[in-house]
Amino acid sequence: MNCEQNRKINQMKFIKDNGGRENYTRCRFKKDNTNDCVIRSIAIATGMNYRKVRDDLFELAKGMWVMPNDKECYETYLTQLGWVKHSPIKKGKRKVRVRDFPIKHGAVIIHTCNHLTTIVHGEIHDTWNTGSYAANSYYTHVPLS
Repeated sequence: MNCEQNRKINQMKFIKDNGGRENYTRCRFKKDNTNDCVIRSIAIATGMNYRKVRDDLFELAKGMWVMPNDKECYETYLTQLGWVKHSPIKKGKRKVRVRDFPIKHGAVIIHTCNHLTTIVHGEIHDTWNTGSYAANSYYTHVPLS
C-alpha cells in the first residue's frame, strides 16, 4: 500500500456543521460567514444551544473587558464547563494534523492557527474541512465532581 492509499484510508470524515447557528440566522452562503468558530466549536462539542453559548461568552467577555473569541475568554468558559487544555500531540517533531488526531471517542476541541475546530467521535465538524491544519493545543471534557 502506498502513502496516498494509506492517507485515504486514515482520512477522517468531514461533516459540515454550523453548530446550531442555522436555527437563528442564515448560513447558506459564503457571505453569511461570521467568524464564529469559538461559539460554533463549543456548541458542537458540548451539545449546548448555540444561542446559549453565544450569550454566555458575550456576558463573560463583557466582564473581562475582552471579545468573546479572545483566548482568555473562551478558555475561562471552557474551564467553567469542565474542559481541560492539553499541549499539542506530536509525531516526531511535527504536530499531528487534525485529520490524523488520535482521539476518536467523544468530543475534542482543537485550536489550529487562529481557528477552533471540533472532532466528534472521529469526525471533523466545522463549516469547512480543517483536516490538513496542524492540531495545536486541544481541549477535552473532564466531568466535574
